[in-house]
Amino acid sequence: MEDNKKVSQKELENVSGGWEDQTNEIKEFIRKHDPDYKIYNNFDVNRWLMEESGLGLKSVATGDSWFNEYNLAGGGYLSHSELMQKLREKFGD
Repeated sequence: MEDNKKVSQKELENVSGGWEDQTNEIKEFIRKHDPDYKIYNNFDVNRWLMEESGLGLKSVATGDSWFNEYNLAGGGYLSHSELMQKLREKFGD
């Protein structure tokens, strides 16, 4: 018996990490907490995370891979939900 299930767009985003939704969530956060910071593209998001967030990120990859990557300068990795939690703790909700 052949299984013909289709995968929805949302399911595909979950499998890939949902990088576009994740990046949009960060953009919204930046606009709320740093309204004077100009965001023209994903590089601006990366720059804010690395230079303005104060989280000690060594590298950030948003929107250019299947999922967002947040690497800490001291070693280790943050998931998107961990990153957002740390941002909310530091800047408020």
